[in-house]
Amino acid sequence: MTRSNMALAGALCLLAVLTGVRLLGGDPGIDLQAIFQGDDQEQAILTHFRGPRVILAMMTGAALAMAGTVSQVMLRNPLASPDIIGFTAGASAAAAAAILIFGDISAAMPGALAGGILAACLVFGLAWRDGISPLALVLVGVALNLMLITATDILLSLSPGILASEATRFLTGSFASADWRSAGLMALACLVLGGVLAGLAFPIDRLELGDDLAITLGLAPDRIRFCATVCISLIVAVSVAVAGPIPFIAFLAGPLARLAAARPGTVLGLSAVIGAILGIGADLLATLPIAGARLPAGVFTALIGAPAMLLLLLRLEVDRK
Repeated sequence: MTRSNMALAGALCLLAVLTGVRLLGGDPGIDLQAIFQGDDQEQAILTHFRGPRVILAMMTGAALAMAGTVSQVMLRNPLASPDIIGFTAGASAAAAAAILIFGDISAAMPGALAGGILAACLVFGLAWRDGISPLALVLVGVALNLMLITATDILLSLSPGILASEATRFLTGSFASADWRSAGLMALACLVLGGVLAGLAFPIDRLELGDDLAITLGLAPDRIRFCATVCISLIVAVSVAVAGPIPFIAFLAGPLARLAAARPGTVLGLSAVIGAILGIGADLLATLPIAGARLPAGVFTALIGAPAMLLLLLRLEVDRK
């Protein structure tokens, strides 16, 4: 068995354990015997609350992980995740604007979908100069990301207190409001768009060797990047629409998968499983009372992701020297 397969098997086992703990543990705990005996209350907790929440956390984590690892390999930059290059910020800003304009949290979903797609179009369009330069796309994305974050802060600052509070709570990122509709939508996006990315994984892995070599192999780098960017922006938009922005899963999953598998490339399957682990793990931490309160999952992914990003930057600096 190769190291990649061993890592995948280990990650699947860990995911199964975390899923079982999240479904059956917590307060209140789930009694399997009572479920088998037909206890309506236990079944309702499992099927109406924990079931969709676990599926949403797993599917969101897996989808963001696939989007992140593909963007990092495609742009030949480990920092080029949707969190950094503006896709997530675009979806978040548009979702916040929709909440504030229409005065209803339900407006966040169409707003996020529109904002994520628009941000991707802006990044791609501004970076286009007779083709797509990976460096130009990253730089444009980072600049747009900062602008969108600032725009979101301005919107929240100028909004009435109740609406600003609703938008702020949405922008922290959480799986607490999961239902079967949101879980099903995220699962569908993960399967369909993830399937497209899986089909693009082979040519995208070739792009890591450089555009000139990819062209000699009969590939069209700009077309591949465009198709992948469309899928990535849609995945991010759907994830923000159903759960709010969940930061750093897209950034972390790919490097962790490549480290565990000890090989370059997208490592798409392992990245997806690691993303699902991060999603479930963050939601599990979100159920723990801290100082009498429960923090949303997005807070925990940020707490883990920010130091990891710093470590990656330091490692890149050491490797460069």
